[in-house]
Amino acid sequence: MTKTINISLPVGMYQDAKRVLKEKQYTSFSELMRNSLRQTLYPELTINGFTPEFEDEVLRIAATPDDNDLVWETEEDIDKYFQQVKKKTKASDDKN
Repeated sequence: MTKTINISLPVGMYQDAKRVLKEKQYTSFSELMRNSLRQTLYPELTINGFTPEFEDEVLRIAATPDDNDLVWETEEDIDKYFQQVKKKTKASDDKN
């Protein structure tokens, strides 16, 4: 459920808000206002709506390689990988 309200803003603040609306690609003035209120009312939440601790844990886990991950440390590693992909693709095409 939502509640519609009206607010009065100084002209300069309204113009600044319209500029931020475009720069940050908000879909509406209401979205900008809701986001601004969230940041004021719930400062402990990140932009994604998570606590900083939870977000840090997610980012830490995401940065940890899985057993099946390929890790390339140099441009040579990258080149070798794509050479192998080309060979596999060519071999597959030759079979068909």
